[in-house]
Amino acid sequence: MESNGSVNAAAITQLTSQINALRSDLEWTLAHFIFVAAATALSEDCDIVCSPAMSVASYHGSRFPELAFLGESPELLRTYTTFLVDPGSEVHLLVAAEQRAIAEQAFAVIEIRPSWQLVFRGDVRQLDAGAATALKPRHLAAMQALAQKAEISTMGEELFERGPAMGIWEGRTLIAMGATRTRLPEVAEIGKIAVHPEYRQRGYLENVVAALLQVLLAEEEQLTVFTMVQQGHTEALHHYEALGFERARPMYLMRCLVAEEPASLVK
Repeated sequence: MESNGSVNAAAITQLTSQINALRSDLEWTLAHFIFVAAATALSEDCDIVCSPAMSVASYHGSRFPELAFLGESPELLRTYTTFLVDPGSEVHLLVAAEQRAIAEQAFAVIEIRPSWQLVFRGDVRQLDAGAATALKPRHLAAMQALAQKAEISTMGEELFERGPAMGIWEGRTLIAMGATRTRLPEVAEIGKIAVHPEYRQRGYLENVVAALLQVLLAEEEQLTVFTMVQQGHTEALHHYEALGFERARPMYLMRCLVAEEPASLVK
């Protein structure tokens, strides 16, 4: 077993080769996007414990550690996680259906929120970006203020390193925004979509998403773009589907607790 504090080159090479081979299957990449991003684009912000049977990544750029894993053993998942986060910690996972049962056996589950992974399958040329313009790091304070108004999580300057962000202004007030959460060569996730409560139902969500799609697909025509929407948010689902997004697969945002007892080294 190796962690990135004492990783030997062979272990990382093996993991990288495994991921690169599996990424030739777009559907696999979409289902395991969080782990692929953690092991590649976000690797500097992640800790990884890996062995041939199980690999676990922990991203520490959020309020709670975000876990992703490859492997089928709940026991290994539970044990490896205790090398990455403090016992008793709350952790978050976003998993596909086949991984949900593994996580449920490995951790004490606090909450599960079913979501849809929505993949853009429409014609970007038919979309209207309205008055959306590019957002830059100098606009971060306005973005954070809108995030608070819209009751979504805030963001830092690292967001601008991951891809374009777009917004709509009313005077000096940012009233709508969206950004690239993570970008891989073949797949990009968009998120941080927010509209000021006083300006909803005016088409600004559609404008911002259209602007993001146009910029991303102008950079790479074959790029697959997706977003995540909770299954209970039927109005948001309607908006995205009207833009040309399709429901690719159910995903599950899980809030869990890591076991209190110290991990024992698994042979």
